[in-house]
Amino acid sequence: MIHGLMMVVSAGIMNRCSHTSRSLRTLFYKSDSRRLGPDLHPLFMHIPYYAEGFRGPSNAWTLGAGMIRPASRGAIRLWSNDPSAPPLIDPQYLSESTDLDRLVEVVKMCREIGHHAAFDEWRLREVLPGSSRSSAAGLTDFVRQACATYHHMVGTCRMGVAANCVVDPELRIYGIRGLRVADASVMPTVPSGNTNAPTIMIGKKAAAMIAAERA
Repeated sequence: MIHGLMMVVSAGIMNRCSHTSRSLRTLFYKSDSRRLGPDLHPLFMHIPYYAEGFRGPSNAWTLGAGMIRPASRGAIRLWSNDPSAPPLIDPQYLSESTDLDRLVEVVKMCREIGHHAAFDEWRLREVLPGSSRSSAAGLTDFVRQACATYHHMVGTCRMGVAANCVVDPELRIYGIRGLRVADASVMPTVPSGNTNAPTIMIGKKAAAMIAAERA
């Protein structure tokens, strides 16, 4: 599983000189009010941050069109009994159409934010997706070209009792005695927020369970 998919919408070139910082601001937003939690994640950065394969000016600011809680699911598999052999990784990005639809929606949201009057003093022109990509087909094409994973990958050692789970509810690996996993990989679903705090909680819980077993 991945935390999110993002393409970079560089919504403006600065039209005046300024000392800029690398600060980051984010927004968590529900694409549908019926959702339990947010699934769209626009990010603002004071620096140009271009998707791989795209270029632009060095004096730009960036609105990243992020989506969290993706519906698409990838897989990591072993293909050899050699422990040094790399695994087979198939992320299956955008294999669910809802991910593509929501990424197009958050690109539009970033555009709306970037063209707000509050940015007039700082905006010269939109770099990406650019005025040539205004149609639904153009934005969809841009999303397919520019999206990539970002931050907080989870779920490769999913916790649970189903057949596709790697560890049980006490973090013990099925089929192996005396071995637990206590990190973000045990999260059974993709969280909306950052993984640092919940990973610390997982570690503390694992330590408590191990201590209780040995008491």
